[in-house]
Amino acid sequence: MKNKIRLAISGINGRMGKNLLKIINQNQYNCTLNGALESKKSSIINTSICISKNNKLYNLYIKDNILDIIDDFDTLIDFTNPRSTLKYVNICSQYNKNIVIGTTGFSEKEKIQIKMLSNKIGIVMSSNFSIGINIIFTILKNISKIFNKQKKNIDIDIIEKHHKNKIDIPSGTALSMKNIILKFFENNIFQKINCHSIRAGDIYGEHQIILSSIGEQIEFIHKASNRLNFAEGAIQAAIWISNLKQKGIYDMCDVLGL
Repeated sequence: MKNKIRLAISGINGRMGKNLLKIINQNQYNCTLNGALESKKSSIINTSICISKNNKLYNLYIKDNILDIIDDFDTLIDFTNPRSTLKYVNICSQYNKNIVIGTTGFSEKEKIQIKMLSNKIGIVMSSNFSIGINIIFTILKNISKIFNKQKKNIDIDIIEKHHKNKIDIPSGTALSMKNIILKFFENNIFQKINCHSIRAGDIYGEHQIILSSIGEQIEFIHKASNRLNFAEGAIQAAIWISNLKQKGIYDMCDVLGL
């Protein structure tokens, strides 16, 4: 049996952190949780969480400094905020640690910084770790190529819905969809890509893409009913980049071989 991949999670008490912990504790994947991080202002620093390793239960203490656990993990999974993520990427690059980034809302300058650091370590960065959304990303690429050949005029709308506490508008996933279309569609084939955002209640995440031309319309809808599928995808990405043992920046489509 291969040695288990040693993971750490930043933002362990957040929505995604809790779901990542739940999946790892089910022992379905070849990994263990060896480090847990929270912000300095968190009230749970130096308290412990219960983790499962080899069907035994252990206490893992939550830290606020990544250097306290730097020797304990191979890959960090980060769902925090752009400022914290940049700090973690810089430290990981200094200590030869891989990182999986699920944080969104980066500026173009920050994205360039992360890409430059991928010359030193392996990074998986994705706006969405669900299999379904990444299948839609792939379909969008193919549809774009087909419409280019047909030279049809297309109106494009992206509608995204999330819980009321989500900060970035539009969502990172919606921006990824927009960027795919911009990359693969010729500029003269559409006038504008309209992004519509809704923040309400506790919606996990819903994305709808509408491509309209004269006489016909194509729609794709993806609805998340919980966050566990995102957590599973992030764990798969962490194991994949750990086993790849290559520097560079990758996304979830690379992980899935799409």
